Amino acid sequence: LVTDFLRDCKVSSTHLNAVSPKDKNYHIKGSNQRNAGMQWLRENIVKGKQRGVVYFADDDNTYDPRVFNEMRNLRQGATWPVGIVGGSSWEGCITAPDEPSRIVGFWAGYKPRRSFPIDMAAFAINLDLLFTYPNASFDYKHVEQQEGTLLSQVGFKSALDLEPRANGCSKASHFLTIYPNFGV
Repeated sequence: LVTDFLRDCKVSSTHLNAVSPKDKNYHIKGSNQRNAGMQWLRENIVKGKQRGVVYFADDDNTYDPRVFNEMRNLRQGATWPVGIVGGSSWEGCITAPDEPSRIVGFWAGYKPRRSFPIDMAAFAINLDLLFTYPNASFDYKHVEQQEGTLLSQVGFKSALDLEPRANGCSKASHFLTIYPNFGV
């Protein structure tokens, strides 16, 4: 699926693979794969020579193409609402009614009081942060909190520090793709 998608996009890409731990004590999916991607960037991009963002897309999501334009010019890190996540129709940032460039809170179904109550698909960071914080990575300790694990390691104190996107966090840009159950 991913290989076909990348080929059909006709853009330069590198498709990496990483094995997940076989130990059943680790309930976190994707850490090895995301870490492999960040390591590849650190080894293959010359710091300061290329602008870019780091975004962790997922193969079971559907994306509004505008989300990629939203993240293109972020300064350090940005966030936007996402749809059909965590048992809710949406989750994400909330901005001040009179100041859509300032995040004042988050709507989240899972542990809403955590420092980073956002979905993996709801943020992107500046590529330069991977070089500024060369040890930043995902782990297997913080179940359901991988977003905050990485964001705190690259200098953010809370999700309130991220730049709001998607028209002042008023539009969802990604949705979990729900497949019908045909009972087969």
